[in-house]
Amino acid sequence: MSKFDLTIKELGDVKAEINSFAESEFNDLKVLDKNNLIFILKKIVFLKYLSRQVNSDYRFHALTSDFMYLIRSIKTGEERYYYLNLRSIIEHSLRIVNSIESTNTISNSDIMNSTQTVIEVKKASINMSIIKDEYTRSCLYVHGNENAGMSLATFYQNCMEDEGLIDEISVKLNVLVKMLKELFELILISQNAIIDAAFFRRKTILEYLVGKNSYLVFEKYKVE
Repeated sequence: MSKFDLTIKELGDVKAEINSFAESEFNDLKVLDKNNLIFILKKIVFLKYLSRQVNSDYRFHALTSDFMYLIRSIKTGEERYYYLNLRSIIEHSLRIVNSIESTNTISNSDIMNSTQTVIEVKKASINMSIIKDEYTRSCLYVHGNENAGMSLATFYQNCMEDEGLIDEISVKLNVLVKMLKELFELILISQNAIIDAAFFRRKTILEYLVGKNSYLVFEKYKVE
């Protein structure tokens, strides 16, 4: 990055905003967990740039909101809401990837098949399995299957007495990061023109938010 880069201050502000939030809200996390959290926070800021570019597109605002509620559920230990928001993140992301309007009705199987077509057309290397697995897990949890064998007292405690960080936070953050890498790679290759406009003369910021490898994927699929 050149010392004359006009985005140096803006990039510094973005880094400071992300690190400050991580320190103030999740100061007690282990180093690896905090790094994974920062990865997620970068994606929220990335979405804020896109929302500003396409201000009238509800899908980007809804996806950003899903992420904020996901972060809240991690901090408050609300596992059901964690999976509810995770499911919504996947749904909104795939609608964006497939250019499906927020008001259009489409089944889960259809949107997964449509996404697979995008991958094949773009000749992209995307692991859809982890996205499908997490979507299935989220649906099962939200619909209560995982609670079926609990006693009434245990079920009440899980529903009403959540407090503190979510259970198995290290495992959840690790899986979440792996899934989001695939999901956002899809957004990068399918919404290239919008991203290019949102980060016009801000490519150093884009690279910081999505990571060097994903930035190279973005460059590969850039619409000229």
